[in-house]
This record gives sequence, C-alpha cells and structure tokens, in this order.
Amino acid sequence: MSSQRRGQLAGLAAAVLFGCSAPLISTVTESGSALSIAGLLYAGATLALLALRLLRGASAETSIGRQDWPALGALTLLGGVVGPVALVMGLARLPAAPSSLLLNLEAVFTLAIAVLVGREHLGRRGLLSALLTMAGAVVLSEGSLRGANGLGSAFIALATLAWGIDNNLSQRLSLRDPIQIATFKAAGASLPMLALALLLGHRFPSLTVTLELLAIGGLGYGISIWLDLLALRDLGAAREAVLFSTAPFVGALFALVVLREPITLPLLVAAGLMAAGVVLLLHEKHSHRHHHQVLLHAHRHRHGPGADDPHHHHPHAAEQVVGQPDDEPFWHTHEHLHGELEHAHPHVSDAHHRHDH
Repeated sequence: MSSQRRGQLAGLAAAVLFGCSAPLISTVTESGSALSIAGLLYAGATLALLALRLLRGASAETSIGRQDWPALGALTLLGGVVGPVALVMGLARLPAAPSSLLLNLEAVFTLAIAVLVGREHLGRRGLLSALLTMAGAVVLSEGSLRGANGLGSAFIALATLAWGIDNNLSQRLSLRDPIQIATFKAAGASLPMLALALLLGHRFPSLTVTLELLAIGGLGYGISIWLDLLALRDLGAAREAVLFSTAPFVGALFALVVLREPITLPLLVAAGLMAAGVVLLLHEKHSHRHHHQVLLHAHRHRHGPGADDPHHHHPHAAEQVVGQPDDEPFWHTHEHLHGELEHAHPHVSDAHHRHDH
C-alpha cells in the first residue's frame, strides 16, 4: 500500500472515530461541567494511547527531540487548552445551528495556513474536493447564523483558528513518533482541565458516565488523534483537512443509525456533496518534475526488496542495519542525508515535497 493511500485511510478512520464521539457526548452533557467532561475525554485519550503504546511495543519511530519542544508545547496549548476553552465559551453564547456552521472554519483555517504559510500544494481537483466537502458540512449545519452574536462567534472563530494552527504544527512534527506526540498532547490537555475543574469546584459526572466518557475519549480523541497524525504525515495538512471535515457527516449518520434520529434532506444533500469530494480526493494524482535540495533529518523509512523509494537510497553503518533481513523490506529510523535529486513521480505535500509550483 502506498504512503498516500495509507494516509487517506488513516484520515478517514480518524474522521469516523471523532465524528461518532460527538453524538455520544451530546447524550451526557448534563452530567457534569463542560470543563470536567472535556478533561475526562482527554484523560481517556491518554489512557488509550498509553495502552496502544504497550500493545505495539518498540517501533521504528524517531522520538521527540529537544528542538521539538517549542512546537509541541504550542500545539498542546492551542489544540488542547485554548481551543476547547474558547469552544465552551462560544457554545455558551450561541445556538446550535450557528455554532455548527462556524466550526467549519477549522478546515478553512487549516487549508489557508497549509497553502499560504506551509507551502503545501492543492491542485484543481484537490480544491474542488475541499469546496464540495465543506459545502456538505455547511448544508449539514443548516447554513444559518441566525441567533449568533459577535462575542460568541469570536470565541468559536478563535477555537477553530487554534485548531487550524495546531493541525499545521502537528504536520510539521508528524515525522516524529505519532503515539508519543498524541500522548503528550492528550495528557497536556487533560491534566490542566481536570485540575482547574477540581479547583473551581465544578460538578463531575457519576462513575458510570465517567467510565463512558473515558471510553469515548479513548477512541474519539486518543486513537483518532494518532490516526490523524499518520494522515498528516502522509498527506500534508491541506488534504488531511478535507478528509477530516467529513466528521460532522459521520456524526450525523451515527446519530441516525444508533440514536434513531430522523433522516433529513440536508443529511442526504450533505452525503452526496461529501461523497463526491472524498472520491475526488482519493483519485487525485499530482505528478511533475521537481527538484530536491540537500536535506538532513531523522524519521521512519523503509528499505529492502520492493521498497523502491528514491528518497532513501543511502548508505548505512553496520549498527544501523543489525538484525534486519536481507531478503524482505524493513522499517527503521536514523538520521540520514537526502542528496540533491531531480525527478518526476506522483506525490503530495508531505515532508519531502515542499516545493514551488
């Protein structure tokens, strides 16, 4: 399976898990304060990621380095604290319909930052896919700002901007161990929120609901964050944003099937628009002759028979390949040099393909 296809599947799986979590959370919102519920969701994410790390054992991934701490701290602060707190403050001031519509700004901010700042490329097919998918999200959220006010809208916009920056920072760190990054982010979000909720005397859910929230957070936030980082690694932030913006439709479909909510015309229209957008993106092919500058970095990569990757034809010291098979491909990680290279092949805006068009 190509890295692009792996990224697409990971992005869709992340959207499915996150989308299903929203209707489930909506059934227990009265059981505690927004801060305590959010803290428990991220606590569940932390526990699930720790369990996943134990199950997977040692893997050929590059650990977080000292140079990564500023970006990691920024994305944890923005995505795990500023975003959720601003969202809670916005939701307290806005009706459901305008809140849902404004939350679609996350995909817009993520795309804009990725293309204008991160030098990611999104061709005509990718742009049309983004427009169709976001149009479906707008239809699904009723496309109305009726009842909105300036302050509430500003808080929602701030939350989506924080998550848009978070997505792009996460993409820059996606060559590091995704489970390690996701665990740090989840723990860095849950501990401050739980501590603040306790300090302020907020109401916590019952034990039964707490366990339910931990389970929802484990899948809808923990495993979803990890899969989303894999998608960011293989696709770039712009294409990941298109796939992840299908999450509201997944949530609506889950509510329809599991919670027995009625079928609506907006749901059917949104399904058609989003399906068309995703199909376009899955069949996108971008290829041209491009030039690679010399690059020195460390990340997980593949060698061996059948691993035809021209970006990773480099020599190894004996200790770098000890225990690796000679007759089949293998993954490992180490610092390596990419020589200057000019060639043409299908690619997306991953870490090796940030070039002008």
